[in-house]
Amino acid sequence: MVIRKSSQGKNIRIYRNNMPSATRIKKYKDGSTRSVEYPSSYTYFVTVNDSVVKSTNSFKVAEESYTTECKKEYENTHGRFTIGKHKMINLVCTSKEDYPKSSNSKDEIKSFLDIRSVSYDSNDTKAELLNMVDKLNPYSELDW
Repeated sequence: MVIRKSSQGKNIRIYRNNMPSATRIKKYKDGSTRSVEYPSSYTYFVTVNDSVVKSTNSFKVAEESYTTECKKEYENTHGRFTIGKHKMINLVCTSKEDYPKSSNSKDEIKSFLDIRSVSYDSNDTKAELLNMVDKLNPYSELDW
């Protein structure tokens, strides 16, 4: 079971091992598939491009390994999930700084929503997309 995935759209994930020694094959609408081999033991495991890079019984160790793998791909990592600082949107850790603003392009806003698996209509205007983002954003009505 995936419990966290990359906020930048990379195929880096933390799983909870709820099916030891199983092979999970996920089929997508476009016909593609993704296969993940679950380890025979350990509570958590981290994958990069569907290959296990770390297995552990400690969630802290799994998050640290996940963060290390993310840093190999991009600079602006969130580190460990912090309640009150981050919000999970469809398993993607999201901080206040991640939410698009009116200065972002329509494509940047779509990318934010796509990474978080949030559905929208391809004909939506930039204003409609920003309205969708604001509904996800717990910080939108706070005066910082």
